[in-house]
Amino acid sequence: MTEKFYGHFPDRVAWDLPLSETTTEAPGGFQTFTTGDITGKAAALTRSGELGLSVSRYRAEGGENGLHSHPGDSIWYVIDGAATFWAADDVLLAELKVNDGVMVPGGAPYRFKCTTDSVLLRFAPGPPPAR
Repeated sequence: MTEKFYGHFPDRVAWDLPLSETTTEAPGGFQTFTTGDITGKAAALTRSGELGLSVSRYRAEGGENGLHSHPGDSIWYVIDGAATFWAADDVLLAELKVNDGVMVPGGAPYRFKCTTDSVLLRFAPGPPPAR
């Protein structure tokens, strides 16, 4: 069975969302943030010209269930719950639990589904491509 490929998406979560209300900027380019009360599905926690960090909440059976890719390498890290990641052709990449992660190469199609209510961090490159 060949999965449908939903496309090559820009790293929009890390760049299009406004920074979390808990993020503060300090002189010298420092940023601090807290994640204690993330109430929405996704929040951009911090970003520079080269790296962004976002946090996302997913319900059990939720995730990014459609096969897709992003232009740059990214890292997914489970801080609560569990998630299963697949590459193209239903190739199982990993069954992740708390404190586990996966590095997804830029351009590589992947998808994932959370097996329980979960919270994942995503480290992604920047800055965003010109529109």
